Amino acid sequence: MTKIIQLKYGNTKCYLLKGTKKNLLIDTDWAGTLPKFFQELGRKKLKVQDIDYLLITHYHPDHMGLATDLMNLGISLVVLDCQIAYIHQSDYIFQKENNPDFQPINDKHIHKLNLADSRHFLSECRISGTILSSPGHSVDSISLVLDSGEAFVGDLYPQEQVPLYNNKILSHSWKKLISHGATFIYFAHYANEKVI
Repeated sequence: MTKIIQLKYGNTKCYLLKGTKKNLLIDTDWAGTLPKFFQELGRKKLKVQDIDYLLITHYHPDHMGLATDLMNLGISLVVLDCQIAYIHQSDYIFQKENNPDFQPINDKHIHKLNLADSRHFLSECRISGTILSSPGHSVDSISLVLDSGEAFVGDLYPQEQVPLYNNKILSHSWKKLISHGATFIYFAHYANEKVI
């Protein structure tokens, strides 16, 4: 069974999935929060060497800000085929705010993964689940659904808000999550909740 550890050291809830072979971190926070990240690991009795892979639910600055920092520490960044075109979409935000802590992602050092191969990749970590494209918040949004029903959806809007948006893409993403067995949702900013 996959152990789920929530890490919160800024505005974004991040999740470490501990497989029996490899561990996967879902999301980071803003560039410049690396010292807080280390403090949070310490509070949870973890170290950076406990993390093998980083998966980013979407490439907004509050989810990918530490990507290069963590890659430099030996963590492999897994980028899904549906995200490749978007990994630099937040660069201009960090440059505009003159954030000296931000380093753009080096495309040559990412671990590219096709959505169709996500179950195999996760099984190599001894994590049972799949990764889905789940646009609705952003075009590049992905969600990870464990076979046990827990789903990690980043900033996908909560299910009860879906009718407010009248957005077919968002509705389809939720239908896809439910059809893949999602029963409990872990959000990056909203309160975690059971699927209605």
